[in-house]
Amino acid sequence: MAINWKDDVGAPLAVTAIDIAVEATAPQWDEYVAYGLPIVTWIAAGMNRGGNFVKNMAIASTPTMANRIYRQIRGGGVSRIGRRISRYPAPIVEQPFGGARMV
Repeated sequence: MAINWKDDVGAPLAVTAIDIAVEATAPQWDEYVAYGLPIVTWIAAGMNRGGNFVKNMAIASTPTMANRIYRQIRGGGVSRIGRRISRYPAPIVEQPFGGARMV
């Protein structure tokens, strides 16, 4: 079986180029692209749009999405909801000299 350079190599390179371009130019959209690209490409591949190139883009972009989901669940990448939940109840923080009394 021969390597189809456009589909087998070009699709992962296209996903990498999209990730790098979004991270460099619009970092606020990086998370949306990390979730959206695999979803859109899997839907397109399921509808037989784009052939093997789109299917290979879906395969190449899925690990990034899975890694982000894992970090969200594990707690490494705290989402906005996670920050709100983790503040309440607030942990007891001992103030320096909090127990000192003037005599």
